Amino acid sequence: MIIRGENKSYIVKRNLILEHCKTPRSFTELRKLTGMSDAGLSKVLNDLIKEDYLQKTSDGKYVITDKVLQNYKERMINGIWFKYHRISDEKIEKIAELLKDEGEFYIVASKGNIDTDNLMLLLQYLFLLT
Repeated sequence: MIIRGENKSYIVKRNLILEHCKTPRSFTELRKLTGMSDAGLSKVLNDLIKEDYLQKTSDGKYVITDKVLQNYKERMINGIWFKYHRISDEKIEKIAELLKDEGEFYIVASKGNIDTDNLMLLLQYLFLLT
């Protein structure tokens, strides 16, 4: 995840919208959930539709496309929720087995081409989801 030359707040809001649109959401719902202005939200929604990350349903709601879903997998194993990308199911299952007896916890992990600014962006995004 390399973000250069773009407003990081904009990227966080885009990702937040995608997270909320796992279930169909109206413009009004998204405005309330994100705190964005009508103009700002319209711009982001239109950009996401152009990039084929969102589609508008027949009743005017916004929902993520298969293109978004293909990038990440989500699973619940041993009571632990995993959202992952570019790692095998078998490795996630091993991690779940190692952590199954732990109490409440939270992990963000990454290996590869992510710099500190982008890690902070990811943490801000995850914070907005809580």
